[in-house]
Amino acid sequence: MVYLNLKRAAVLMTALLLGASGAWAASPSNIVVIGATAQSAPEIIKQALAQGRKVTALARRPEAVASAGQANLKIIKGDVREPASIESALTGKEVVISLIGPRVDPRVELESMDLYTVGTANIAAAMKKKGNKKLIVTSSIGAEHVVTEKPKGTELRDMWLWNGRKLYADMSAMEKMMPGLGLPYIILRPGFMIEQPAANNIKIAVDNTAPKGAGPIVTFADFAGFVLAQVDSDQYNGKAVSIFSDIQSEWGKNLDFDAMLKMRQSQGPMENGPAAAKK
Repeated sequence: MVYLNLKRAAVLMTALLLGASGAWAASPSNIVVIGATAQSAPEIIKQALAQGRKVTALARRPEAVASAGQANLKIIKGDVREPASIESALTGKEVVISLIGPRVDPRVELESMDLYTVGTANIAAAMKKKGNKKLIVTSSIGAEHVVTEKPKGTELRDMWLWNGRKLYADMSAMEKMMPGLGLPYIILRPGFMIEQPAANNIKIAVDNTAPKGAGPIVTFADFAGFVLAQVDSDQYNGKAVSIFSDIQSEWGKNLDFDAMLKMRQSQGPMENGPAAAKK
């Protein structure tokens, strides 16, 4: 397990990229963000633009993409179930970041899910056709512990994992297919993310070594910083990296379930049920 200090990592990255004259020795890679209306997308796009990257954002609802109108941001309407729309977002030179995922109500059992496996296969095929060389996919720390037995109690976290077990199973299946896609890749498994300033407190564990029940709370800002650090690094290529912290999640204290639901509902309709697997 490794404790990552994002501020120190940023300083080290800057030192590596600075030449003797003080000018940048290399420009940061441009990125394509697929699933650009995901909850983690606004911070990733904002930080990427601040780093001087050109960003292409692919979304089914382009009008909902954050930072619209910003220089160096191109927004494209597309769907991972439509390979041609993925190809339209790629030039062959960008690092691709997949944030795909359905918007679901954790109180309702999800009947089926294949978005991660089908969508990721389509992304990889489009990348190979256009010549893109690196794929970063987001999964979840929940994919490490897919629930197979219905919990006896009604504790919110347990019911959430049970109702979404087919979602996590599809994530897990996606992870297993990554080595066979023929692309350099990184799998990122964030814990529960919250909208707060960067805490610079994340920890990482590689390839199924995250402690079960570890405090999963991570800020969107810290997660975005870690994602973008991987764009120009091969440190974790071919690895699954769990991202968490020592902060324990407690509903009604540091997590507000009603606020979370309202935020999801404000971003569009929930997709629970068979229709979720078809969108």
